[in-house]
Amino acid sequence: MPPVERASSMHTMQCMEVWGGNHAADNGVVMPGLSAWVFSRPYHDQAAGGDVHYVSSCGTGRIARVVLADVSGHGEQVAGIARRLQRLMRRYINYLDQTTFVQALNREFSSDESTRFATSLTITYFGPSHTLDVCNAGHPRPLWYRAQQRRWELLVPPPAGAREAESAEVRNLPLGVLEPTRYEQFGIRLRPGDMVLLYTDGVTESRSPTGELLGEPGLIEMVASIDAGQPGDLVNALVERLANWRGQREGDDDLTILLLHHDGRAVMAPLHKRLLASLRMLGIMARHLVPFGDRPPVPWPEWRRENLLGAFRAAGK
Repeated sequence: MPPVERASSMHTMQCMEVWGGNHAADNGVVMPGLSAWVFSRPYHDQAAGGDVHYVSSCGTGRIARVVLADVSGHGEQVAGIARRLQRLMRRYINYLDQTTFVQALNREFSSDESTRFATSLTITYFGPSHTLDVCNAGHPRPLWYRAQQRRWELLVPPPAGAREAESAEVRNLPLGVLEPTRYEQFGIRLRPGDMVLLYTDGVTESRSPTGELLGEPGLIEMVASIDAGQPGDLVNALVERLANWRGQREGDDDLTILLLHHDGRAVMAPLHKRLLASLRMLGIMARHLVPFGDRPPVPWPEWRRENLLGAFRAAGK
């Protein structure tokens, strides 16, 4: 089995940083307002798989973005997709509205000559308002732990209105199926102690030795049996319970679990880190103007009032 990347301590995200990939991983990161833990084990314990995860933090630390994608194919076949996804993460790192980013992802997959497609879950956390926006492109539905109620439940959009329900427009398809596709998001407000669990279908499609499928109800029951007061231990505890459910047999697919915990930390990065992010931005712009070599995309901020003014005050969204 290839060594799984494990951090001895939580990595603190820097402003303008993108972290992740499609490699085996078992570690965590800290962002303003959120902590995250990820476990990823590719099929047959390869070094890289078809599950791709990325976490990013904007230039002021107020916008944290998480992407979990399940790409058709395995291992090195997905490496090119992972690199392109990372490049798009950098391009839209300072955007508050994630639907533009998801539409760009869909165009990227639609133009892929290998005709690959992917399900994806894109989540954006805006620190000043403690708001979590969710855009689901055909991916397994995440779980939400509501600390006040001490209960896990599916994180799903509110019921559609009558006009929306009657619309024949196709929305939120998996990436690469149809271009153009309209992608929509919905938001929730997190409270301190709340958690959101993201995962790929290697979790819910796990089978017991008798062939029983775990499914969403089984996953909710399983995660509810784990102590929610220790979020740093929850992911590995869930991985252990999944192995017991399968009778210690190897799963049939890549398996990735990503847990977000609203820890009540500051909603904006410290001043010195924001100043360093400005210097990084200038460096990226300089490299972009060089007419040869790798020209990184310029991560321009989104021109919205709450995004631009929020860089100077930690007020509501």
